[in-house]
Amino acid sequence: MLRKKSFFIALLLVLLCACSGKRNGQYESVKGSVESLQYAKGFSIVHASKYTVVTVFNPWVKGKIYDRYYLVKDKKTITPSDGQKIIVPLTKVMVNSTTHIGFLEALNEIDKITGVCNANYIYNPVVAENAKRGRIKDLGEAFNLNIEKLLMLHPQAVFTTAYNAEDENSRKMRRSGIPIIYNIEWQEPTLLGRAEWIKFMAAFFCKEKQAEDVFRKVVSQYNKIKTLARNAKTAPTIMSGQDFRGTWSLPGGNSYTGQLFNDAHTSYLFSSDTTRTTVASNVEEVLIKFHNADIWIGTDMHSTHELDAANPKYKLFKAFRNHRVYNANKRSNAAGGNDYWESGVVRPDLLLSDMLKIAHPELMPQYQLTYMEQLK
Repeated sequence: MLRKKSFFIALLLVLLCACSGKRNGQYESVKGSVESLQYAKGFSIVHASKYTVVTVFNPWVKGKIYDRYYLVKDKKTITPSDGQKIIVPLTKVMVNSTTHIGFLEALNEIDKITGVCNANYIYNPVVAENAKRGRIKDLGEAFNLNIEKLLMLHPQAVFTTAYNAEDENSRKMRRSGIPIIYNIEWQEPTLLGRAEWIKFMAAFFCKEKQAEDVFRKVVSQYNKIKTLARNAKTAPTIMSGQDFRGTWSLPGGNSYTGQLFNDAHTSYLFSSDTTRTTVASNVEEVLIKFHNADIWIGTDMHSTHELDAANPKYKLFKAFRNHRVYNANKRSNAAGGNDYWESGVVRPDLLLSDMLKIAHPELMPQYQLTYMEQLK
């Protein structure tokens, strides 16, 4: 037993000294057939004669590459040294973001998931149940991954997200010797650009055609709903969020929520703002600017009673008094999993449909809300 434990520790040390990929180094130019992307800016796919090259661009340093992957079907295929060789299709992966689950579900590949982070916050019923029964391993917090469990699980690859400043957990994952695949869809400037990362995920499972079919339908439906919104005769005023420990985060005009407000033909005070994330405010300032807003979305509460109990000032908002307050918790479970953060990333057409139904119900009389629901 002691010998086995010593062997494992030695293996751990060897793997932690290893390093895969060539992040932040020099990359060769790629020749081949370039896959056309309509909206996504954060990655490229080039089909060469012996392999497919998937490149992830650095969203924080213009013109730089974050990482590169050479996808091969034969492990004997020789690939350049400026990227990671990945044998496809992948059959055993670990994912550390719920958004990855949404993409894999759309590709019918969730059975390839063998490890996750924060299993309690997963909505997908199949993944959640398999994690509960131990068929899928929970490796802990996304920012404090259990590297020992990861090594024992030994997936073919780990799908993870990335941030501007690399943390110690990310460095440990890279040194584990297991290929790390960076999905940075959340940095895309548009909702459709974010959804197009389904093509990125599909490349690792040889599901390019299915990804193209899914994305084409999403784009078509999104644009239909956007066109339908132009038939609205009025543009109701709208607000979002709620106070959290003294700060109220409002969506910037160029944020995903800001885009939905615009495409659903609503009137948002910060629509001309160029911020892609959020604008920090407080309840007093929001009251001054949005007390007369017709619609209030994005609260975490389930009822107006709960909302009132959290802060009596909420009753001063017109939307509260008129019972036009909505959350995005319709598809959620008791543990905290929410499909808004899973399939919602892949289906911006449904997000826009929800927004249009709320803002202009007369334009979609038969449609039932998918992710959002009105507070009781």
